[in-house]
Amino acid sequence: MVRNSDVTHPALIRGSSAIKVLLVEDNAAELRLLQEILKNTVLNQFYLAPVKRISEAIDCLRAEHFDVILLDLTLPDSIGLDSLDTIISESPNLPIVVLTNTNNDELAIQAVRQGAQDYLVKRQINPDILIRSIRYAIERKQASVALSEANEILEERIQERTIELATTNQRLQQEIDHAQKIQERLELAQKAGKTGTFEWNVQTNKVSWTAEVEALYGLAPGSFDGDYSDWIQALHPDDRPRIEQELQQAIENQHGLDTEFRILHPSGSTHWIAVKSSLFYEGGQPSRMLGIHIDITEKKQLEAQFLRAQRLESLGTLAGGIAHDLNNILTPILAVVQLLPLKIPDLDEQNRHLLQTAEASARRGADLVKQILTFARGVEGRRVALQMNYLLLEVKQIIEQTLPKSIAITTDTSSDLWMISGDTTQLHQVLMNLCVNARDAMPEGGTLTLKSENLTIDEQYARMHLDAVAGSYVMISVSDTGTGISPEHLHRIFDPFFTTKEIGKGTGLGLSALLGIVKSHGGFVDVHSEVSKGSEFKIFLPASRTIASLIDEDLESRSGQQQLILIVDDEAAVCETMKETLLAQDYQVLTARDGIEAIALVAQNKQNISCVLMDLMMPTLDGLATLPLLRRFNPDLCAIAMSGLAATDVVARAEKLGFAGFLQKPFTRKDLLQMLGLHLKTVDIPRSE
Repeated sequence: MVRNSDVTHPALIRGSSAIKVLLVEDNAAELRLLQEILKNTVLNQFYLAPVKRISEAIDCLRAEHFDVILLDLTLPDSIGLDSLDTIISESPNLPIVVLTNTNNDELAIQAVRQGAQDYLVKRQINPDILIRSIRYAIERKQASVALSEANEILEERIQERTIELATTNQRLQQEIDHAQKIQERLELAQKAGKTGTFEWNVQTNKVSWTAEVEALYGLAPGSFDGDYSDWIQALHPDDRPRIEQELQQAIENQHGLDTEFRILHPSGSTHWIAVKSSLFYEGGQPSRMLGIHIDITEKKQLEAQFLRAQRLESLGTLAGGIAHDLNNILTPILAVVQLLPLKIPDLDEQNRHLLQTAEASARRGADLVKQILTFARGVEGRRVALQMNYLLLEVKQIIEQTLPKSIAITTDTSSDLWMISGDTTQLHQVLMNLCVNARDAMPEGGTLTLKSENLTIDEQYARMHLDAVAGSYVMISVSDTGTGISPEHLHRIFDPFFTTKEIGKGTGLGLSALLGIVKSHGGFVDVHSEVSKGSEFKIFLPASRTIASLIDEDLESRSGQQQLILIVDDEAAVCETMKETLLAQDYQVLTARDGIEAIALVAQNKQNISCVLMDLMMPTLDGLATLPLLRRFNPDLCAIAMSGLAATDVVARAEKLGFAGFLQKPFTRKDLLQMLGLHLKTVDIPRSE
């Protein structure tokens, strides 16, 4: 480093407050001028270190600290702004005052832009200008460095805050997204007319509803006056005390109301409403409750249908078991009263009348049991292709002659009604039952309407009914203008033995049997009723193009040809009466009390047995398990199943195993002979030895 070389009067300030100046200047006259100016300053404030080249300046900067640099832009080893760039790259925080011989404003401005704090024209320099420029450069650079450091600190804080805000924003955005999804669902539900929002001011007891809530309660938009008591009065009387108690408990326990209740709709119907809400506080006191009202009537209806189906299934199992035993009792009774006139042809008129009375009573009992079975399992009768309009016309002709003249009967039938596959007797029973119920509901007269139409049910409608599937249906409607059914009774009308009629005027099995018949046809029932306005029962039956063959009525009159028939039943009375009936009709008969005894008899007779009449429900070895064992002796053995319980799944299993027919107990002599005639007419008749 060159100190004071070629300098006659170096201005050396050794005080601790001296400003150290590095002067980069190769012109000796200008160097001496600057030295003189700085030497004569008050208190000799400056320590000056002069150098002639940029390389020497770099060495000085690396050797010691300087407060400011006076830089000539024309040097032996560097020219122009390159000198400035070199100094800045070496000491970026050092204040620089640029010295120039020319009054080139563009160069000076560019130097400041590239990092110099000031510039001076050499021929214009005087003590005041030089000292002021040095001090200005130092102060400006210090401020710039301080600002830069502050900016760095601020940037660090901003970056930290940005990260925090980003995390917070992400969490808030997630909450906003969640809220938006809830809002979207709420808006969709509100658009569907099933949901609306409310606010209850706990302090003033005022309630505000949106238009959607008003619609749920059957009110016009803006018609609810916000009175708490008016809302309570809209609730079902049976639910009001409970809801008021739950509201009080919600306030005391500091939480919202979450419950369900019924409301009285202006239309007269009862709707179910669910409430979900939150409680808000001001000053530590409960202030307001905000929440939503949701119409859950359809949900409740589906729940009721499901519970009713479960209840009916349980009752059906019980009723089916009782019916099975009763049928086993009634079967020999019917057979005996029909067989006695053949065994005793010279009976007098009085005894014949007694037998006819016994037969009629047995048939009535059988019909009652059949109703129970119809409810319990559904009965598979003889299915044929039906045009329901003809059946409706037949029913209308019957009821016109029996119903009071005060009841007007109207029909509204579709001219191109689809065909169905059904049992004429059972469906006739369904329609007559509904017409009789309609008559009883109109003691003062009214209108009974029979209607038929084609309907195609979609998936959405099918989901609203447990027994429905999408597809084409024939809908039969029976409606009246009578007393209607109260809401508390409507969900129980299909329960067996339930009736609102006086004692002795109804068994409570009519609608239960109706439901069983319709379900056995693959259909379902829809009921709508309003008190004092009437009821409408809609029967939906699957449309079908299948035509079932009818049984030849002449088969009953055909006598046997000594074919050997094996009767297998654990009821001795059933075996005995069936045996006597078949013997009287020129058949040969063997009887067995269970499956094991039947196997032994078939093993002994093998090809001689023409047909086996076998009960499906027997102890030890039932009919379903016995038939495959019998077929080992005779693979072509004709077998007809018998049962007091016509469960659809049991009948299906019997058909799958190879039973040629099915006789439901109690069956008549006619039923038995027709079944044998049908299945033996194409069978070779072996003669027993």
